[in-house]
Amino acid sequence: MAKSPWQRIENNAIFRVPHRKKPIKPPEPTQLKTFSYTAMLTDSMWLRRRARRLHHG
Repeated sequence: MAKSPWQRIENNAIFRVPHRKKPIKPPEPTQLKTFSYTAMLTDSMWLRRRARRLHHG
């Protein structure tokens, strides 16, 4: 006897096993971006913008 599509869906939903996610490991201290690093990037960005503004008038 052929199952209807609905019966197939119902059967799969009942016996579906949830996937286990791998636990997220905390990053190593060397992988963490420090505030001074981000401050340096922001500073260089603003200096570039200021130079462009002064140059173009």
